[in-house]
Amino acid sequence: LKPRSQKALPGQRGLVASGTAIGSVSAIFGIGGGSLTVPMLTYYSVPMQQAVGTSAACGLPIAVAGAIGFMITGWGETALPSWSTGYVYWPAFAGIVCSSVFFAMIGAKIAHRLPADSLKKVFALLLFIIGARFLLS
Repeated sequence: LKPRSQKALPGQRGLVASGTAIGSVSAIFGIGGGSLTVPMLTYYSVPMQQAVGTSAACGLPIAVAGAIGFMITGWGETALPSWSTGYVYWPAFAGIVCSSVFFAMIGAKIAHRLPADSLKKVFALLLFIIGARFLLS
């Protein structure tokens, strides 16, 4: 039985620094920020289910900011398919949104039904797969 961390979440500056570091590392390695956010939150004694939910909720503003950035960056490009705004292709966007909403509900149900220890083991397996993929590529 491991002792739980008694650390409280850092203040606003610490959270901004953590978010910046997680975002930067995630972008460099091409992984989702949740793969680093969840372990950081659990380190600060946030329950596993809440850490997963918080990490998932962080995905929406990140996705919106990314989409806006791709629209601005690709604005005026002439070689893009119809139904595009910049580098955002709306049919693909709609498909991603629909499948994300559907699978987010399933993921949330699974996360709340699994005991925290099982959820941690599944998450550790996911991190192992991400690490192996990174090392093999």
